Amino acid sequence: MSYSQAGMWRLRNLLSDRSDLAFTQGTGLLPLCEQTLATWRHVEGRRPQAPPSAMAVASVRSLMKGMITALVLKTGRSRWCEVAVAQQGSAEAFLQVFPKARFVCLHRSCPDVIYSILQANHPWGLSGPAFASFVTAHPDSAVSALAAYWVAHAGPLLAFEEAHPESCLRVRYEDLATVPDQVERDLREFLGPDEGVASLPSLPGGDELPDFTGPMAPGCGKGIPADQLPPALLAQVNDLQGKLGHPPLDRLSD
Repeated sequence: MSYSQAGMWRLRNLLSDRSDLAFTQGTGLLPLCEQTLATWRHVEGRRPQAPPSAMAVASVRSLMKGMITALVLKTGRSRWCEVAVAQQGSAEAFLQVFPKARFVCLHRSCPDVIYSILQANHPWGLSGPAFASFVTAHPDSAVSALAAYWVAHAGPLLAFEEAHPESCLRVRYEDLATVPDQVERDLREFLGPDEGVASLPSLPGGDELPDFTGPMAPGCGKGIPADQLPPALLAQVNDLQGKLGHPPLDRLSD
């Protein structure tokens, strides 16, 4: 799980050598799991925040397993790996149904995400449904809009990690650039040994990758003007930056 311009392609490439992982993207299975559990709560007359009943979990698990099995069988792999920009509620719901699920949570520093998104949208401006609500809230500053976008995604993802440390592995994009061997060891330990067939061909999407340069270089957002951020938003950014081991944004703009 991650967010825009955090380098998910690089993490997927690191995992693509595993012969047991069947990669998918955009299936909608995680939000579907959350929606189906919510429907069961409504049917059973349970409170919105109440844990799901055993019947609901069994029903949703059967639905999810059928679709996941269909996805995995198409590749000959043994494990399903979804690349997702998921909300915390979707991840929580999926973990309730599949308590042994593993979540690799990819983060990147706020100023670098802002810079990369601005570069990716140039010269057409900041657009798209993922950013619309944040642009509406901060119409006078694309930097503020994207900082709010980052907070809205990085914050809940960090909260999910903190609530379920045994199920989550945090990976920083900056570490993929500087210590990839250590990240690979951490992933191997977290996900367990490769259980696939070594002779299976690699899945597509791995070989031709951009260098860690330009808008994908660690530190590329060093000049982002922190003074454009409202004080409350800047405080949120700096709090999350600290949790991720990054310097506060106001220092980066000095």
